[in-house]
Amino acid sequence: MFDDEGNQTAAGEKEVTHDNNTITFKTTIPDAKPWSAEHPNLYTIIVTLSGEDGTSHTTGTVVGFKTSEIKDGRFCINGVPVLVKGVNRHEVSQKGRTVSKELMLKDIRMMKQNNINTVRCAHYPNHPYWYHLCNIYGLYVIDEANIESHGMGYGAATLAKDTTWLKAHMDRTRRMYERTKNNPSVSILSLGNEAGNGINFEETYKWLKSQETNRPVQYERAEQNFNTDIYCRMYRSIEEIKAYLAQPDIYRPFILCEYSHAMGNSVGGLQDYWEVFESEPMAQGGCIWDWVDQSFREVDKNGKWYWSYGGDYGPEGVPSFGSFCCNGLVDAVRDPHPHLYEVKRVYQYIKTKLTDAGTTTLTIKNWYDFTDLSNYTMHWSVISDNGEIIASGDKKVTCAPHDSVEVALGKISIPKGTKEAYLNLSWTPDTATEFIKTDDEVAYDQFILKSDFTFADNNLPMGSPLKKDGYTISNSKTEATFSPETGALISYKYNGTEYMSEPMTISLYRPLTENDKKDKNGGVIWKKNGLADIKQKAETVKITNSGAVVEYTVENAEGKRIGAGRFIYTIDRRGVLNVKTTFTPDTANVKSLPRVGLTFGMPSNLSNKITYLGRGNQENYIDRPAGKIGIYETSPAEMFHCYVYPQATGNRTDMRWATLADENGYGLKITSGKPFQFSALPYSDAEIDAAAHINELVSGKTVTVHVDAAQTGVGTATCGPGVLPHYRLPLETYNFNFILIPQSGK
Repeated sequence: MFDDEGNQTAAGEKEVTHDNNTITFKTTIPDAKPWSAEHPNLYTIIVTLSGEDGTSHTTGTVVGFKTSEIKDGRFCINGVPVLVKGVNRHEVSQKGRTVSKELMLKDIRMMKQNNINTVRCAHYPNHPYWYHLCNIYGLYVIDEANIESHGMGYGAATLAKDTTWLKAHMDRTRRMYERTKNNPSVSILSLGNEAGNGINFEETYKWLKSQETNRPVQYERAEQNFNTDIYCRMYRSIEEIKAYLAQPDIYRPFILCEYSHAMGNSVGGLQDYWEVFESEPMAQGGCIWDWVDQSFREVDKNGKWYWSYGGDYGPEGVPSFGSFCCNGLVDAVRDPHPHLYEVKRVYQYIKTKLTDAGTTTLTIKNWYDFTDLSNYTMHWSVISDNGEIIASGDKKVTCAPHDSVEVALGKISIPKGTKEAYLNLSWTPDTATEFIKTDDEVAYDQFILKSDFTFADNNLPMGSPLKKDGYTISNSKTEATFSPETGALISYKYNGTEYMSEPMTISLYRPLTENDKKDKNGGVIWKKNGLADIKQKAETVKITNSGAVVEYTVENAEGKRIGAGRFIYTIDRRGVLNVKTTFTPDTANVKSLPRVGLTFGMPSNLSNKITYLGRGNQENYIDRPAGKIGIYETSPAEMFHCYVYPQATGNRTDMRWATLADENGYGLKITSGKPFQFSALPYSDAEIDAAAHINELVSGKTVTVHVDAAQTGVGTATCGPGVLPHYRLPLETYNFNFILIPQSGK
């Protein structure tokens, strides 16, 4: 045996006889370095079989020293309770079930870079090279027997209760165990998946325990029966987790074998789960479903690419599950979906609270299990709302695993005139690994040190006095026209340039996500209430020399009242438009709302460059808020994320302002008196809602802009809890205002 530096740590020799072909060596390795996902220390064993005739055969393998057990009701590695920051992974690629070694390596690289420490081999033993990589780079593996008989149900007909199938169950379990038992990465053994429970699984559990008593064995369908060491139910809600923990005399940890179903625009509420996992000792995480979309990147006859899914192949009407197999954190070619950024953020091992803003005192929690924070450097900076660095520095922090420490950065002087100041913290490793370099961020936090929230300033020249003419108000700079039928702003010109290609109206709907379609409190109700096809109707329109006051109602296609409200449009002589809006839903006909805000169309040639101060730089939602508030640049095309099935996308939260402009800086700036949500996409809501594949969408001359006072979260309802109550919109009166400021060029 040799350590990682090539030093021999043990050696031995024994004779092989015909009547005993099992050879046992026992020795003690002094100061053996333990294996863990954080520190995957390996040793190499070389075995040579020498014959009496001088022939020999030599082979070798890597091994690690690690204990894996349930101790005092908690899952422990090397005696230390660990949180399972996990993901499920199917073996799939653009070549079907064949996964190259290079692609396996890419999967592990991306998992490690996104703070994932556990992978469940769903739902079968994987290629041997996968375990080898997990040994080398450090991932806890849940190895799973190739047993699933979902179609037989979980009742009396399940194969688990039929001893005719015991040999088949046992054979698959034994083969799984024997082929991977010596891999240090294999930390939990799973009896199978969704195959009911009964005597066959009781016997396979007993057999595994006869081989080794400590390594945990799990089986989801066993629930709280004796043949599982972990209560590993799938897709349980936070309330169900808490109910389990409240039971007396529990002795098994709760680790979700599947949760946070990542189908389409998803993974909402992940932080809520982790607030439980980080506060309840016997709730120890879980494995997100799942890693990669099971889809193919195809090209249509017109040369446009799209994602294919079930039903796109074979004869028309062939049975399939549609896009239900497309629920990855990454797409089929391993590009990240936006929710992967949320996973990295929630799974990060270093978390900080600002406990005293005056002295900039931080409380830092080290969630690493075997690593002191002295192995990392904290980079801090205070950034103003205009992107200028007010103060910055680096800090070395010593903090043992699972401990907390207070660090004071001292009083920071915020310059006069600063509207907001953001304290950004970023952690990088001092020593590079193959996948994570010394300038790679492994954890971050952000805190607002100051907020005045006044972002409507402008330097536009004063125009002549405004005059009204029918439903139009204008002066030498600006012209605004309102519809007498709807009360909508239908034209908004500055220096003769039209900024409206579609009217500005109330917005109460979003193209359904795949979660929305399954959420009993979401898209199911929205469709039933007719929110996808609403009409805004003006009850009164009063035009003044400085704007308009509109009383309006909203009806669905059946003529049922959805709600009512008021627009107060105010235009000043510089051309700045203030839109104050109220909306009250009619609770007799509306039981749930996806969003409340305004929408309008802008000419695409005036909105191809977007700059914003808000949370970014990727898509985020109220229940999936990964990202820092800062100044970012993007475009409508970049804001549209290509999920397998077209759906709502591109949202940004915690917005301060957004500017949509052409390359010369002509366009509109949008701001508000408080944080808002925003998106600008090259397709209309109706076009996105109607499309089944992304190649069906064709960008035109209009960019659809949404500015929302509020929008519901995304949840995980395709398989699991829907949007949590505190991320849904209350049925109440909404008051909000948006300010539109013409941009007159660079």
